[in-house]
Amino acid sequence: MRNVLLTVAAVTSLAALGARAFAADSPAAAGPPPGPGLDLINQRCIFCHNTAQIFSQHKSPEAWSATVEQMAGRGAEVSPEEMKTIVDYLAKNYGAPAAASPSAPPPKN
Repeated sequence: MRNVLLTVAAVTSLAALGARAFAADSPAAAGPPPGPGLDLINQRCIFCHNTAQIFSQHKSPEAWSATVEQMAGRGAEVSPEEMKTIVDYLAKNYGAPAAASPSAPPPKN
């Protein structure tokens, strides 16, 4: 019985270590990529939003631009240059998924 308990404990420990290692290697665990855009988001946007709320979205550059402009209109203190930096960062790192390209027409017989 003692051997069974030791085996169960060992397997459980290894599984927990493996899960932790997998989570550490996953992109989500790495956090947002560094850069001036992230710095500005942390300085200007987190007063009203947490970063998870921002980074869970994936938008086109135009949609990110509209969102940032809307936030500036609501009182976010960002200059036009800072807005461009934020939009560029978000579009690059949290852009909308690429649309599936239409498939080629079937060959004619």
